Amino acid sequence: MEPISIRPGSYRQFGPSEGCTFCLVTNTDICDRFTIEKSGSYTDYITVTYDQEGSFEEILQNEIPENSHVFVVSPNRFFRSPNPEILGDKRKLMAMACNSTPTPLEAIKHFLGVIERTDPYVQAEFAERFFELGQKSDRLEIVDEEYGTRAIFDHLDDKYEWNLQAGPLEWGEQQIAPSGEISVLPADIWEFNPNLYLAINGEIAFRGLPILHSGEPSFLREDQARIFSQLRHIKHHALIGKVEQGVVTDLHPTHPDVEPAAEMLKAMGAIDSRYLTIWELGFAINTSLDLLWDNYAMNEVYGGTRGALHFGLGLTPYTQYHLDLICPGIRVYGQDKKLLLGTPELTTTATR
Repeated sequence: MEPISIRPGSYRQFGPSEGCTFCLVTNTDICDRFTIEKSGSYTDYITVTYDQEGSFEEILQNEIPENSHVFVVSPNRFFRSPNPEILGDKRKLMAMACNSTPTPLEAIKHFLGVIERTDPYVQAEFAERFFELGQKSDRLEIVDEEYGTRAIFDHLDDKYEWNLQAGPLEWGEQQIAPSGEISVLPADIWEFNPNLYLAINGEIAFRGLPILHSGEPSFLREDQARIFSQLRHIKHHALIGKVEQGVVTDLHPTHPDVEPAAEMLKAMGAIDSRYLTIWELGFAINTSLDLLWDNYAMNEVYGGTRGALHFGLGLTPYTQYHLDLICPGIRVYGQDKKLLLGTPELTTTATR
C-alpha cells in the first residue's frame, strides 16, 4: 500500500493556516505510512509520535508549539481528549476516532477523504436550523414510517447536556474527525448516573448499522468482533424496541434474520442493565460520509442527505462497550410536523 497522504490545506475545520504549524500525531509503528503534503500556508509541518496511553498532555506541553493545528491519527493507542487548560488557547485539535474500533489503514484513508469533503460552514448552518426549530418545539417525534413506529422525546429538560461536534474550530477547541454530530445526554459525558434518563417513550425501529466501541479497560478484539457480528443483523430488518423513560423494556425482531441481534442485545442487558438505557441521542449531520459497512467508529457521524439519528446504549468507561445504532430510516419531526432530521423521501422498503 502506498503512503497515505495527509493534506492539511483540505481540512477546512482548522481555518486559516497563515503563521501556524501543522502537527500530525500518530503511532511510531505506522508513522512511515503517512506523508504530509505541504498544502495550505503553514510555516512548518511536523510529525510527533504517540505510543504510551495517557502521555498526550505531556506531549502537548513539551513537543507541540503554540499556534498549531494538531491532527491526531492513533489507531494503535487509545487517545483521550486533553484537558482544555493543557491544550491552551493557541492550538486547535482534531482527532480521528479510530481506536475504539479496529481501524485498518485502508479505512483511515477512506475517512480522510470524508474529512476533506466535509464543509464545516454547511454543518454550522445545519446545526443552527436544528436548534432554532428544536427550541420552538415542545417535543420531538422519532418516526419510522416503514415500520409504523413512533416515539416521543421530551427534549427541553434544562438538565440535559447538548454537545456540538461540528462546524469550524476556534482557538482552544478540539473536535472528533470526521465531524458532524449534535448529541444529547442526561448528564455530562463523563458522569454516568443510573438515576438520570432521556425522556423517550414509545416504539423505535432499530435498523441500520451498529457500532460497538470499546472502552479503556482490557478486552479482546475477538470478543468485540463476535458481539458485532451478531448485532450487525439489523442491517436489512428492524429490531423493534419498546421504550419507557429512555429504557428499552422489550425487543421484538421483525424477521428471523434479526433474531441474533435481539438475542445478543438481550444478553448484554442481562449482564449489565445499562446496555438497555438510551443514554445518548446522536443527530448526525455529516452528509459527505460514505458508510463503510463494518465496525468503524467514524461511521457514527453518517448523515445521509438530510441527517440521520443514532441511539447510544451504555457509556464507556462505565460499561465495557458503548453501542451506537445508526438508523437512517428514522425521521425526527418538530413543531407542526416540520422535519428536523432525516431523509425526506423513502429509499428502502421493509416489512414488519
